[in-house]
Amino acid sequence: MWKKRKGKGNPNYKKGTSFEYEWMYYCIYHHFDNVRSYASKGVADVRSVPPKFATNSLALYAQCKNTKKEDYIDPVERGELEQCSEKFFCLVVEPFKRNRTCYVKLEPWKLDGKIMTPEKFMADYYGIEADTWKLWRKNWYSRKNPIKRKAYKGKPRNQELCRT
Repeated sequence: MWKKRKGKGNPNYKKGTSFEYEWMYYCIYHHFDNVRSYASKGVADVRSVPPKFATNSLALYAQCKNTKKEDYIDPVERGELEQCSEKFFCLVVEPFKRNRTCYVKLEPWKLDGKIMTPEKFMADYYGIEADTWKLWRKNWYSRKNPIKRKAYKGKPRNQELCRT
């Protein structure tokens, strides 16, 4: 019988998905509701809805890149991102890493799009005082002081709609 080989898998795929999860957790940490596209299917890797207290209610579509090319997106994908932005009236960004620090590129379909830090992006576009990438990682992955999340245990507001 052949034994199943335990390989490491594609390291580039793992690197990319781990950054997608990092970006999603950064948004969760700042009270966004998120959906991650399985296996990077679709236009955006992570779709986020801002919290009610944000100054902007536009949905956030993030196409995450964690490559040596930094913020490079191929021309076909750039066109799809621009069409998505116009069709769904959402804010499309490209989070990418440079020297282990995250940056956000606005209008990623343009080669010279505006680049800023995630905390500046959150402040400028959603009015949220966000933690820096380094502080967020320290708080999120800390075992000494984990962030406790509470599940909603209340009853539905309208009982008639819940009956089957």
